[in-house]
Amino acid sequence: MIDRLEANIQRMEAHFQKIGFDLGQDVNGPSFIEGYEQSDESSSSSPAGNRDSRTDMGIWDSGPMHIDTEQDRSVPTQNAYHTLANPILDVVNTRLPNDLPCFSVPRCFTDTPGPGFSVLSPEGKEWINHRMESGCVENLESFFSPGVHQKTDQGLLKGLFPDKHFCPLPPKDEIASLVNDYLQQFNPLCPIFQPSSLLALCDDDNLQGIFDSPSRWASLNVVLAISSMLRVKNSSLVQAEHQKSWLFMKNALGVLNELCFGLPDLWTVQALLGMIIFLLGTLSSQPCGYLISSVVQICHQIRLERSADGSGLFPEELEHRRRIFWIIYCLDKEISLRDGIPLAQRDDDMDVLLPMEVPLDNIGIMPTTNQQGTFNAFRSACELALIKSQVHKHLYSLAAADRPLVEVAATVGMLNQKLQEWKDSIPTEFRPELRRLSAFPQSPTAAVLLLLHFSYFNCLIAIHRVTAAWGSGLGVDLVKSNSFHIAPNPVVFMSESLCTKSAIASIDLIKYLPKSDIILIG
Repeated sequence: MIDRLEANIQRMEAHFQKIGFDLGQDVNGPSFIEGYEQSDESSSSSPAGNRDSRTDMGIWDSGPMHIDTEQDRSVPTQNAYHTLANPILDVVNTRLPNDLPCFSVPRCFTDTPGPGFSVLSPEGKEWINHRMESGCVENLESFFSPGVHQKTDQGLLKGLFPDKHFCPLPPKDEIASLVNDYLQQFNPLCPIFQPSSLLALCDDDNLQGIFDSPSRWASLNVVLAISSMLRVKNSSLVQAEHQKSWLFMKNALGVLNELCFGLPDLWTVQALLGMIIFLLGTLSSQPCGYLISSVVQICHQIRLERSADGSGLFPEELEHRRRIFWIIYCLDKEISLRDGIPLAQRDDDMDVLLPMEVPLDNIGIMPTTNQQGTFNAFRSACELALIKSQVHKHLYSLAAADRPLVEVAATVGMLNQKLQEWKDSIPTEFRPELRRLSAFPQSPTAAVLLLLHFSYFNCLIAIHRVTAAWGSGLGVDLVKSNSFHIAPNPVVFMSESLCTKSAIASIDLIKYLPKSDIILIG
């Protein structure tokens, strides 16, 4: 029986070591078995005999234990991006970690746009002392014995999830080239990153320290993945570039657990957004619903959904945060209507303003032909997303199920009117039409217009397919149900025709897709 217990314990230790747990250090005092043996020591006639007995039984003590170290060397037990930069040090950090969840001050108690802070951090101590006459939090550390937090002070979850390094980063010159391509070709289409922050990430010092930050590591690899995909110009290089792009994306996905479970920041949101857009572009949209839900949760933790006008941030930072939120909002509505899943971001839980009509960096701005005005395609896409939210709420949510036919017809007419008002607000030359007579201009911003037209027709179909299911018998059904006391919008009787024409127009738009930009396919 003792031999069987010893074998089971050894197998359990070996399993823990394989998945990244270090059992060589005793961080919480004696083990249960040791405590039991020590409590029984006084009743034993021979303490030395007890020690020998423990040794014979195979029960571990506080010293390191080596179990079959030659077995399964291929199994990764450390985070790849951590071990590249930091060797394993057997140094115990006795300082209490600042990121313990039980000491976190929620953002609802703070007046900053951040996710809150720990009362053990310098900011938290100042916050406590400012609100309490004798608010001293240093005494909290006396409740913990030294050695609670070993080897690192960067988070309790660091090293918990084994990650694999699929592809090494290219040389610095190649990284800079890929980042510049991203900023010129893709960032005007979807401004996820600030150019200054992204370029600063490529500095020598930041590249050396990027392995310590999962969010920055993931963000850089997402940029490299998208930029590599955009470089596909020659059909003979398609397979090689796609393979390289997916390796960079695997690097980013390798730290997905730490992004979702770690401390929230803006880099985490940007990295997850890049993953969603990449997966949508490769038609791998199934995990996007999970990712967008995670992004929305992190977005609420760092208060992106709230107006931050009084936060003291620079106007450029405010506009960037606003853009990030509206990209999240647009993707949430697109994924919801596409996959038929509930919305992650509700309109009742946000008060952030729309992006600026004329931003300082002119992202999303398209000049009209006569050069007498401009059109902000990015802001217009955000306004369309607001209509999509109403479409889901009034037609596809659980609360909208089993409504009377007359209410459904009235709702379809109301939403169609809102969509046409949005369309009329666009300059004539940029409006989506069922039959397009002119080609799209060749510019990165023009891709936003192309996606805007696709999104319009998708929204039009989503509105009218509810009543299109009745076909030509819609009017008869309304009469039979005695529901014609309020005449519906006549457009509801054209729903079937509008759905067909919108589908044809969407297919016709495919010819304007740049063949080299696979990101736009989704």
